[in-house]
Amino acid sequence: MDVSQLEPAERDPKKLRATAFKIVIFMVISGIFLNYAYSKYRERTADSKRPSIETRITEPEVELLTADGVARNIQDLKGKVTLVLTLPTVPNPGSKPTLEALREVMSNYKDAPEKPTILIFVLDGSNTEPEKMSGVLAEYGKEPDVWRVVANDDSKTSLRSFSKTKMRFNRVPTEKEGGFDYDTRLVLLDQHLFVRGVPGQTDGWDFEAVVKMEAKYQEAKENSPEEELIPLPMTTPKLRGILIESIDYLYANPDEKGQK
Repeated sequence: MDVSQLEPAERDPKKLRATAFKIVIFMVISGIFLNYAYSKYRERTADSKRPSIETRITEPEVELLTADGVARNIQDLKGKVTLVLTLPTVPNPGSKPTLEALREVMSNYKDAPEKPTILIFVLDGSNTEPEKMSGVLAEYGKEPDVWRVVANDDSKTSLRSFSKTKMRFNRVPTEKEGGFDYDTRLVLLDQHLFVRGVPGQTDGWDFEAVVKMEAKYQEAKENSPEEELIPLPMTTPKLRGILIESIDYLYANPDEKGQK
């Protein structure tokens, strides 16, 4: 093709401005429409006990080497309700609300015919020294009741990739002060490996955030005792109760429409 006769296109400022204006209008309308659709969705599901669907583990075969030295596959969790979290061998104080919530949930199912499986990624554990992991959630049972997947210093990079591309929990670690800050929120998996959230919302089970809100609310009450404050939309006991109700819902509806 002979391009020697081609001339550069003339830019018309008016047309460019008109195009940019149309794009902005389109984005505004799209934003309004999405916000409206989301509001309607929340209205329809506000009173539902059906935990929201956040995402799904789509990787067909994910091998996990657990602390008892057994290779397992993520597909082994199909048919089970699973609670997942990431912790160091010595849990930091910030993860206390999550552990307390997990303790209450598991206590609720102590004598039940079915109870959730626990899958925990241990950040500084070692398959060669499993005794160092013995304190991690020991009260909830031993392997294989609790799957403890080790991530030592050499494999933390692969854990970041693993959690992002394989498990896809929407819980991606963030870099902080030269290290990585792993999300300690609970992840709820249903029997078909869908990540389930709070009913009527797109949020996960963030007990740490709720505790912080409660602390700020209490501080505001103490600083302004004469002022009438709007009650918190969510409290720790309420979120724990919703999590238990969501698990009950999954057991009662193992094959609900939309899962398969």
